[in-house]
Amino acid sequence: MILENINFDSAETYLYMERYINNGSPSGFTEKYTTSDQTKAKSPNKHFYLCSIEIPRPIVIQDFGEPPEFFKSWQMLVHPDMIDDHLFSICTNINKEAVLVAPTASSRTVKMLEGEGWFLKLNYKGLIGRLERQIAKNQALSAIEVTRTIVNAIENGMLPKRFYFMREVFSRIVEFPEKESFYEWGIVLREPDVYPPNGDKKILIPGFSLFSEDDFNPSDPTILTQLIRRQAKPVEDFLFEDVISPIYEAYFSLLLKCGLQLEAHAQNCLFAVNESFQIIGIVVKDAESIDKDLSLMDELNIANEYTTIEYKCLRRGQYNYQIMHSFMFDFKLGEYLITPIIEDALSNFSFDKDKLVARIKEYNNSFIRQLPADFFPKDGKWYSYSNIVHDRSKMRPYIANDDPRYR
Repeated sequence: MILENINFDSAETYLYMERYINNGSPSGFTEKYTTSDQTKAKSPNKHFYLCSIEIPRPIVIQDFGEPPEFFKSWQMLVHPDMIDDHLFSICTNINKEAVLVAPTASSRTVKMLEGEGWFLKLNYKGLIGRLERQIAKNQALSAIEVTRTIVNAIENGMLPKRFYFMREVFSRIVEFPEKESFYEWGIVLREPDVYPPNGDKKILIPGFSLFSEDDFNPSDPTILTQLIRRQAKPVEDFLFEDVISPIYEAYFSLLLKCGLQLEAHAQNCLFAVNESFQIIGIVVKDAESIDKDLSLMDELNIANEYTTIEYKCLRRGQYNYQIMHSFMFDFKLGEYLITPIIEDALSNFSFDKDKLVARIKEYNNSFIRQLPADFFPKDGKWYSYSNIVHDRSKMRPYIANDDPRYR
């Protein structure tokens, strides 16, 4: 993709980057486990239809947040891969062409091609990447509660000026009877634009699109290369000041002000760019994936009003409390996003990598000193994870590594 050819007024530009300027996760599972060929992100199909179903009484429906006006005509929207699930045999008025959507990088999160273009995060009974993507009550409610926390922090001036967020404002859960229990089938709605609004933002660039090859134009320079060429700054200064430090600023600010830990990998971080292709801010998304560090909240005197305390919560005493901090910071953020950015820049430009890394470490340590001394593992290691599908009934087998790269 050549930046000069971007149509700022078309949603197709963003969707193209999400789908086709995306090398996939380093785990190798992006294409191994995904949705059907017709609906996956890499499909040549531009769009497909979601199905709608009507829920018969007395099945329980629970709503969290406020439904936008457009959603009130549907009771539940279902991915077409799922519509033949046995749970829906009791449902009526099944419409297999309810709403036209396009997949995003995660495939089960889709963007509406009608109205304002909301994002819909769908329940999926099957592996996408490493995990089955059920949206049960805990996931649905946590997304709404975490969104409220972040919005309040933004409105109270607690977070950086160049921090933006994609709000998840409504979720619905249907409790389908199944055997002796029930299956919770949910949906989460994400707003189409960033919060707080910024009229200077012309387009969002997914983190992975900075350094990924364009599937249909592989000879084009990477987007990061094109952005660097447009700068008057030295390469190292641009990388640190405009690209990398805003990500770490967002990560640590959420921890220190809200007790929340971002899953800040290359899919959940986006860059807001103005019409001159200057980066004006970092945008984070996927509230449901954010960890709630309850012990850190207590230690920093941060109010804890969460009801979802059994989902995505960290507490001292857990075997992986410090490990999870390293896993998210060193592995997901460092190795999935920061390292590919630096390596892509190095492949096209000459700068002192060691000097840049030292600068990043110094910046990060200014935040780390504000955290408890044992926030990261005391053994001095950083922790990653093998490229396997994890059995959730067992303890996760983390891998200890020497010499954290960015702290």
